[in-house]
Amino acid sequence: MLKRLDTRHWRMVLIVLTLFVILFFYTNVLPSTETLVSKNMIAEDVSSYTTLPQRRSLLIVGKGRSGTSFVWKMLAIGERVFEVYEPLRFHELSDAQKMEVLQAFLTLKFTPSALWEKDYYPPFWHLEETSYHIERLKNKACIIFKTKPTRCFPADALADYFIEKSKQKYDSTVVKELTNRLPDGRLLSLLPLISDLALDADIRILHVVRDPRASLNSRIKLRWFPEFNDPNFEENVRYYCKAIIDNIEFGETLDETLKQRYKLILYREIAARPLDTAREIFNFAGLNLSENTLEWIKNMTNPGETDAKEFKRPYSLVRDAEANIEKWRSESPPERTLIIEKNCQPLLNLLDKISFDREYLLDKE
Repeated sequence: MLKRLDTRHWRMVLIVLTLFVILFFYTNVLPSTETLVSKNMIAEDVSSYTTLPQRRSLLIVGKGRSGTSFVWKMLAIGERVFEVYEPLRFHELSDAQKMEVLQAFLTLKFTPSALWEKDYYPPFWHLEETSYHIERLKNKACIIFKTKPTRCFPADALADYFIEKSKQKYDSTVVKELTNRLPDGRLLSLLPLISDLALDADIRILHVVRDPRASLNSRIKLRWFPEFNDPNFEENVRYYCKAIIDNIEFGETLDETLKQRYKLILYREIAARPLDTAREIFNFAGLNLSENTLEWIKNMTNPGETDAKEFKRPYSLVRDAEANIEKWRSESPPERTLIIEKNCQPLLNLLDKISFDREYLLDKE
């Protein structure tokens, strides 16, 4: 017959049961330190942890007719990407206002400002509503719906609502702008965007550059630039190429902590190796390159017979990529080419060096 347990034995049983419950709770209920870190932090090594930024943002810059629109569209067709096309266009803004606009679109933080009028207050055109108008003096914003009556709201409250909705709908931002519209027309002015940690966004700059003989040929065809017989042609060409050199040197002189936030891409690389260059760009931007995007790139850079009409449109993104690299040679008058080469020799030499260095690295791989 079993003996009854005395008080001392009951104590032992209770201690064992208590230890078992505590062990079970810690191993099965509480998340591990590793789990907590993986959900809330990222780190390249064990010693340094940084909190995840709220969003990834890419600013694509370059001269007109350099391939910036193609690159922007390539990135913008991805899922949950907030796309903004030339937000400084058509506006007379001070340098400080330009920075305010760029920062707002890249971070999706539209702080109260007298700047936000119809075109900037806030990015309504990405939402379901068709149009809107702002009555600034009354602090009122009116939304014009497709199938419902127009409704008006306090503009500041409505801005907060739409900005929050945009954050929920889009994980990343891709903005495209021309370098000549930047503050002082220089990439140097963008330094605060990639160095200010208070912005709480991973902002990167993709700088697209094209051979000036090709880009100027395209600009002249569209009447964006005077022809070589214009008395100011040589001076304009010299300024055009000097500005590109200054902007490339900006990227080259960044310190090691900021170099990862700037990338130079040559038009020649996009045209000659569109798929490989796309992978390189998406990797730099931290965005996912989908099969749909790869298919779009193939269609845009290898037009078939059915694309012949689209191919001839000056603003079309459809291009025979490789043929377009040297197309200027058959279109540009010899007199024009000589003037450009004379005044842009430093830039041409720099681009040749960059191309040679990159091709050498590719051969080694």
